Amino acid sequence: MANTIPIRTLVVDDSEFFAEMTAETLRTDHDIDTVAETSVEDALALLDDEPIDCIVSDYEMPDRDGLDFLESVREQFGDIPFILLTGRGDETIASEAIARGVADYLLKLEVVEDQQYGRLANRISKVVSQQRAQRKHELLVENSPDAIAQVAADGELLTVNPALAAIVDADPASLAGQRLQSVLGEVGRSRLETGRQALENDATEGCEDVYGERRYHNLFVPVDVREDRRSFQMISRDVTERVEHEREVRHQSERLETFASVVSHDLRNPLTVALSSLELIERDCDVDPAIADRVDRSLTKMEHIIDDVLALARQGRADHDPEPVSLSTVTDRAWENVASDGATVSVETGLTLAADPGRLQELLEHLFENASNHGGSTVAVEVGALEDGFYVADDGEGIPADDREHVFDLGFSTSQKGTGMGLSIVEQIAASHDWSIGVTAADSGGARFEITGVDVRETDSA
Repeated sequence: MANTIPIRTLVVDDSEFFAEMTAETLRTDHDIDTVAETSVEDALALLDDEPIDCIVSDYEMPDRDGLDFLESVREQFGDIPFILLTGRGDETIASEAIARGVADYLLKLEVVEDQQYGRLANRISKVVSQQRAQRKHELLVENSPDAIAQVAADGELLTVNPALAAIVDADPASLAGQRLQSVLGEVGRSRLETGRQALENDATEGCEDVYGERRYHNLFVPVDVREDRRSFQMISRDVTERVEHEREVRHQSERLETFASVVSHDLRNPLTVALSSLELIERDCDVDPAIADRVDRSLTKMEHIIDDVLALARQGRADHDPEPVSLSTVTDRAWENVASDGATVSVETGLTLAADPGRLQELLEHLFENASNHGGSTVAVEVGALEDGFYVADDGEGIPADDREHVFDLGFSTSQKGTGMGLSIVEQIAASHDWSIGVTAADSGGARFEITGVDVRETDSA
């Protein structure tokens, strides 16, 4: 039997023939490093000198029986996996052995007469693997920054790691045996109730609460749901900084949007006056049409900048609300808001995706405006499906390869008509959906924007 990590086993039997034969068979046929001893005292002396992963012991021995040997091992060397070989199928011995913590037991005659050493080898490998996994788990729990405890259904703390003990400024050993509700008060009572729900449902449950000045996210995992020893593992992670960070980001976004709204309002009022005044001047005064047109274009661009500043500020909001939406339907709505005479859009897909409808429409509007700014009034735009998203392509002048890595930078624009904010807004909307966006050349020579990582719900041919 091949083992990734070698297993060293001790066989103890007063019959030297059986002890040596068993050890030799495990060594040669099953690749288990095995030593043999014929007395309990010699076995204890060996355990004192070298590490052993598993003990296989006969029950009936002249000096001390196997259960007495097990008791000595537990007192002196801890929980080394212990397999007991019994001479007969005595249920009393089996029950007592289980109660004292043997890892497994086998009938000795079955091993010897039926030559079931392979079965014994499998049991050894199994109990050692379980023991190693348990030790690894205990080490992880011991060193975890999360507060972890194993809790009985009545609230008794069976094990407590240092992180949990530190929360209540106590020693882990002093908490074992106490009740969760007495250690953590009302928070403990609430957690115990959730832990019991996990046991009843045989499923992981969770909750968040506040203890002291810290906020915790808690998980309750059933460990043993048998009626005689029901228990669950409680894992509590301190999320105070994360929650405070999210709250601060939310407040900053709200402040930014308020600021942008105030600024845009204060700018829009004089801009409206300027546009109205320009109309009066053009109507009542003899003014050069070229000059009036230049002023009109400048004022219109200022209006677009104000709109884009407000839109850019709003991308930081945390009210993202995705739902299944038809890309074709949202495309039509977006096109109605930005289309110019002579420009066309075609939708080559019946894609349905999960998105915030308003933000998706805003994304498309900015891409359409970008196509119009660079492709002129007769630009043709195409919207189509990708394997995990969609694309927007146009037949305009395209984006030079050297500029493609900068097109989403705030303020970058190669058109006099653009504000340099539209594609930055597009990127932020995509990021708020956990999408990726890139730009390449379309088959027509124009620009092709590809949005990927989309939660596609349904794809039909258009």
